Amino acid sequence: MQDIILPLRGGKPFTPHQQIRLLRILIASVAVFAFFFSLFFGQVDYILMFFAITGAIWTGGAGVVIVGGLYWKRGTTLAAFVALIVGSGIATSGVIFQKIWAGTLYPLLEHRGWLAGFTRILETASGPFEPYILWRVTPVKFPINSIEIVLGSMLTSIFLYLTLSLLSRKESFNMERMLHRGKYQREGKVIDHGIKGWRDILRKLIGINEEYSRGDKIITWSVFIWSFVLHFIIFFFGILIWNLIKPWPAEWWAHWFFFQTFVLGGFVALVSTVWFTWGGTRDLFRLFRDLDREEVDDLDDGRVVDHISAEDLERNKQLDPIEFNDDKGKR
Repeated sequence: MQDIILPLRGGKPFTPHQQIRLLRILIASVAVFAFFFSLFFGQVDYILMFFAITGAIWTGGAGVVIVGGLYWKRGTTLAAFVALIVGSGIATSGVIFQKIWAGTLYPLLEHRGWLAGFTRILETASGPFEPYILWRVTPVKFPINSIEIVLGSMLTSIFLYLTLSLLSRKESFNMERMLHRGKYQREGKVIDHGIKGWRDILRKLIGINEEYSRGDKIITWSVFIWSFVLHFIIFFFGILIWNLIKPWPAEWWAHWFFFQTFVLGGFVALVSTVWFTWGGTRDLFRLFRDLDREEVDDLDDGRVVDHISAEDLERNKQLDPIEFNDDKGKR
């Protein structure tokens, strides 16, 4: 609604009542689609690969758009739409091709006499990457697996976003103004994002600042140690180096996957269930309490008008016109 429907309306805002009603309709529509998709669509791939490719229907194109839109001042709307549509289209096409390959696509290629050429193209493309990538055409399964389709959708969307943004934007976007940083900082507490010494580097890299409570810091450090130190450095690089020096026998891998999947996974599931049930219930009550006290600004609806947020436009009507248009020049 925010990023597609509103721009198609020419930026004309919804009333708060219209916005809430439309949000409810869209949420219900997504739920109905998910129900019938799950009911009638049978997967033809391994479950983790199926999760990856169905997730890529959104993330395949949205990842670069979100990161680029938040952190890159050269990103453009055109590049975002193209990257999102193409990335999503590749992932969606992959799901469909896998589903209809054995019954429709392979017989069609064979009937039209295109099978030999199609096979030659795929095998030539995968040749430099063998044995890690093997695209072999068989009548049973689509030759490109789900993970390879996901990677293709992401790389394509990244390339399109970067290329089209550089070609279509003549001047840099004022990210400082949009995000209220620097001289556009609003009243209230100013968060120090600078690095004062070596001790601050790691803390800043994982996002900890003055707004974090002691509990927030404990959670953040725990997640960082769990994901980066334990899983990436120890579980991945540690095992990789060990096997390069002295390869594990086959039965060790079975023991390792049992420990990682069931023992460690079961422990995390137990802790998370208790933690999230108690903490989520507590925070839900806090959320309703805070929302009841919140002063709602109907202009703060995410709209951007002439490269400036609608809320800022209304706030700045009282300011000097030169300051109001300092990044665009006088009207």
